Amino acid sequence: MNEGIKARKPILIAGVVILTISLCFIFPFEYNRTNYITDLKFTFLSLAVAMFTLMFGLMGKHFSKGLLFLICSALFSFIAWFFLYPSESFSTIVAVWAGVPSGVIAGLLFMLFNFQFIKDENRYMLFFKRLISYLVILGVVSILFHKGGDWIFDISEYFKSRK
Repeated sequence: MNEGIKARKPILIAGVVILTISLCFIFPFEYNRTNYITDLKFTFLSLAVAMFTLMFGLMGKHFSKGLLFLICSALFSFIAWFFLYPSESFSTIVAVWAGVPSGVIAGLLFMLFNFQFIKDENRYMLFFKRLISYLVILGVVSILFHKGGDWIFDISEYFKSRK
């Protein structure tokens, strides 16, 4: 095992434990007592702490670069949603509520995809592979945010209507 990973193994374990506590205990407890997604304050806080802990455990000294990439991804997605969303009066609100989270999720997925799958010796081909894969991931995540809605509710209503 890599020496850097061995040194950060407790941090990775702490991140997984925080994530598990957040998903298995905090979210179900808050979900039973809330009506709106904005009421899940402790769930979002614990998920953010778990994400930052796992990012630090995986990236080590490159954590600040990863954080900067996430911020730039959120900003790029915000700008794209602002200019591409058809409604003129609500484009700022939609860009904040949908563009920023889709940018963060696309950035996280791209970092995982880039680490695992994209390998090339040619720097120029590597850049274009990264650019195209990031834009595809951002496009898919944005479409899911725009068209997805409450898909669990839609699926359950579909099955209820078939009975």
